[in-house]
Amino acid sequence: MEYKRRQNRRWLQKMIIFLVFGLFTARAQAGLLAPTITVSASSTNVSIGDSVTITVVAHCNLGVLSSASCLFSNGSLPTNVVFSLLSGVINLDSTVTNTLTISHITSASAGTYTATYADLLGLLNLNASVPININILPTVTALASRSGMIKQGFRILFSAPSGSNVVVQASSDMSNWTSLCTNVVANGTLTYTDAVAQTVSCRFYRAKIQ
Repeated sequence: MEYKRRQNRRWLQKMIIFLVFGLFTARAQAGLLAPTITVSASSTNVSIGDSVTITVVAHCNLGVLSSASCLFSNGSLPTNVVFSLLSGVINLDSTVTNTLTISHITSASAGTYTATYADLLGLLNLNASVPININILPTVTALASRSGMIKQGFRILFSAPSGSNVVVQASSDMSNWTSLCTNVVANGTLTYTDAVAQTVSCRFYRAKIQ
C-alpha cells in the first residue's frame, strides 16, 4: 500500500513538471503571448479646463488576462482621472476595453499615463503596457494695454510662443465665431488689425493655437 502511494506521488510530480514545462514551452513557441494593446490616441494636445476620453483596447490570443491598471507618472491617478472597464471578459482569447477619462484638465493632471495589462497570476510574465501622453497647449494672451482703435480699424496684440500657429477669431455675440487670420507667431507677439470693427457697434475677439 505504501509503495502504491509513493508511485502515485511520483506520477503526480511528473505530471506537474510536465504541465509546467509544457506551459513555458508553449509560450516560447508562440513568441511571447503578451496582450496586444491599441489606443484611440497615444498623444493628445489639450487646453487647461478641457476634458478628454482615451479608449484603450487589449487583446490576448492565447494568454489569460487577469488585470488592467493605469498609473500616472508611475504613481496613483489624480482625483479628476478615472480608468474604467467598459466591456470585455478577462478570459482566454479575450478583448478588454477600458477608457481613460480626464475631466477639467489642469497642469497637474497633464503628463504620461501608462495602461498595463497582465496575464493570469503573472505565471508567464505576459505583461504589456502602453504610454498615453496628455500635453497642455501653450496659451495665447491678449495684451489689452497695447490694443485699441486706430485709423485702419481695431488693432489687437497677442502674446504667444514663437513659432506657434495662431488663429484669430471675431464674434458679435460670443456664440458664433469667424476666423479672421491664421499666422505663425514671430518674436513672441502677433498683431492683427480688424477693419470691420469700424462698421459694427460690438465686436469680440479671441485667439487660439492650432
